[in-house]
Amino acid sequence: MEDSAERQKAPKANLGDFQKLGWYILFICVAQEFMTLSYLANITFMVYAGFSPTVIGCDETVFNGTELERCEQLRAAQDRSRCAAVVDTQFESINCDFQLLCEDGILVKHSTSIQMVGVMFGSMVFGHFSDNFGRRKVLLVTVAGMFVFSIVSSFASTLLAFNVTRFVLMFFNGGMSSVQLVYVMEMLPKKHRLWIVTLVTTSPNYIIFAGMAFFTGDWRNLSRATSLLASLPAFVVVLFAHESPRWLVQKGRLEEAREVLVAVDRLNGTLTSQRLAEMEDILEKERTFFETQKHRQRYSFAHLFYTWKFTRYILTLSFALFSASITSYGLLFNMDKLSGSIYINSVFYGAFRYAMNILTGLVDYFGGRRSGRKVIHNVSLLYILLALGSVFLASALQVHNEWLTRVANLTAAAMCSQLFLSVIISANELFPTAIRNIAASFTSFVNRIGTVVAPHFFYTAIIWPPLPYLILIGIAVIDLISFSLVLPETKGTHMVDHMPRPEERIFAKKRKTTVTTGLLEHQ
Repeated sequence: MEDSAERQKAPKANLGDFQKLGWYILFICVAQEFMTLSYLANITFMVYAGFSPTVIGCDETVFNGTELERCEQLRAAQDRSRCAAVVDTQFESINCDFQLLCEDGILVKHSTSIQMVGVMFGSMVFGHFSDNFGRRKVLLVTVAGMFVFSIVSSFASTLLAFNVTRFVLMFFNGGMSSVQLVYVMEMLPKKHRLWIVTLVTTSPNYIIFAGMAFFTGDWRNLSRATSLLASLPAFVVVLFAHESPRWLVQKGRLEEAREVLVAVDRLNGTLTSQRLAEMEDILEKERTFFETQKHRQRYSFAHLFYTWKFTRYILTLSFALFSASITSYGLLFNMDKLSGSIYINSVFYGAFRYAMNILTGLVDYFGGRRSGRKVIHNVSLLYILLALGSVFLASALQVHNEWLTRVANLTAAAMCSQLFLSVIISANELFPTAIRNIAASFTSFVNRIGTVVAPHFFYTAIIWPPLPYLILIGIAVIDLISFSLVLPETKGTHMVDHMPRPEERIFAKKRKTTVTTGLLEHQ
């Protein structure tokens, strides 16, 4: 009875408080897992499909020497005759299929960058569509597009056809990724969001995708497996899911929102008269809130630079995401150059990344203010600097330690996950409500630029083998200094709700009230 009275005294503040953990949330977690697997499989597809094989000969002729020397021998042999290159590879990639070997391998890196451009444009276009037409509809369209074009791309007979179909596929992938987390967060109970998003994440799916790549063995079958085992189940699950009630309320469709909430409660077995009364109260509060939002001033990307403080914040956060992106994906798309099995490397990468995610969550939960956003970011960066520095020194001094290079590369790439996390949370906590989503969109766009550049990054080794690591170290040092000096610690602070006053904006005219005010005070 006391619990019941307590619940009545503490009415739910919003939909996030009203929603309960139950069978429907489990259903949403299943949808989240299949969408995450589908996204991860396509975003890292070129780790396997772009795997660079080792040239060992041409027809019956066997080559000797370094990789560069064998490539020169291959060119000479093919100039003399039309012999077919013989390669040693762990995975039948497009490099093998389309004979993109040696210096032609850069065309595969171009292909990866083209696909990342598709992700960038897709995230911009479909993010806008989801606000206008609904989260669920956009998810169905994008997942269906991924399913279709993942199959279509597997029949590509030329690099051009592969690039075109993969660009369209990644356009849909970018769209799904921009809507997926918003939809899931709007469906989850507020107090359960963090642990669910930490549990159902990309990290363990690296392990699953490595298994898919191992059992398929070639890029065509891997593309089809991704479509059938990830995109198709994601489509089926989302098809039976409900639209986000928060989006329905935002659009004034209260009756539909009510039907969704009743259906969810009925499935969970929590539909009571008290819950129905709370539901009506919540829906009215949410409707009133969104009505007031409609009449507020419209904000744009320009408002991210409204004050000098905002300008410092957005530039620092954007550079931090660019740094994390180019480091993470640069190392990831260079995995074929590491010793050992690409499958074991991927499993290790996913397991280490997942372990660090869980450890970070525990440290954040139990560490209090001492384990703030800046601490997590800077400790992760210091580890990355240590790992990259060891590889740089080994390469510069020509000390060949394959185990060191392998572990340092994989763990440095995995630690970037904590950089993404700290930057995204800091951006949410530093900017006021009115421009919080705009800040997230801007930093996400800069992040995508990093993924476009990353596939080509290690080609700077042509100039000097240790150069890629030296550049990454320089970028990380700038990130470490700027993040430490420019940004305040935000953990435990209240989120900002209001924009600065007009007189605080850059180049604002000073209010000429000092003299007048002084005279009035002396009267």
